[in-house]
Order: sequence, then C-alpha cells, then structure tokens
Amino acid sequence: MGRSFEVIAVDFDGTLCENEFPEIGAPNLELIKYLRDKQREGARLILWTCRCDEQLADAVDWCVNKHGLVFDAVNDNLPGMISAFGGSNPRKVYADIYIDDRMSNEWKLPFVKEEKTNDDNNSNG
Repeated sequence: MGRSFEVIAVDFDGTLCENEFPEIGAPNLELIKYLRDKQREGARLILWTCRCDEQLADAVDWCVNKHGLVFDAVNDNLPGMISAFGGSNPRKVYADIYIDDRMSNEWKLPFVKEEKTNDDNNSNG
C-alpha cells in the first residue's frame, strides 16, 4: 500500500533562518509559510539539522512558538517509515524532498549567496 503524503526534511541554520549559529537568525518567512501550507495539505515534516542539545531545543521552540511550525520528527525518521523499512532506522532520514542551504538554488533561499559558475567566469561581457 502506498503513502498518501509526502515527507519533507528541512534544515534549520541557513534555511529556516539566517545562519547565525549558535544564535538563531532572521526567519525565512516564505519557506516557513510554504512548509505550513504543505503540512495543511498532508505533508509530514522532519527538522533535519546538525544542532543538538540546548541549541536543538531552542530551534524547535523557535519554530513551534514563534512560527507555528510543528515537526512530525526531529533529526529522526518518521515512525511509520521505520516500520516500512523493516524496523531499521538509519542515520539518514528518509524524505521525498530535502530543503537545505547546501542544495541547489531551486528554493531561492534568501541567505544563500549564488556561486559563480565557470560559464560566468568565461563570459566575454
């Protein structure tokens, strides 16, 4: 039986907010709205971050209490996905979509500077 929802894993620093680690930077309101909308449509959200301990608790609190963004899992696979994969829970979280500041510019993350490509450096303009 197939799933009726998509799983979205999203990074925190540099993605949901400007990277000011260990502090929390300015919010990426466009992405936060997108994720809340997707969750209302049935998507499951995973916060996927290198933060841990107090900094992780602060990030989750910021998401929930300041931006109404509640995660179905934090740095972990969804329980249903673990059972679907025979009970194994690998370190890499399973998602249909991964949103991270280290990825392509598809999401137009406001805190990610565009890198020049070789084509940009070789132009005659």
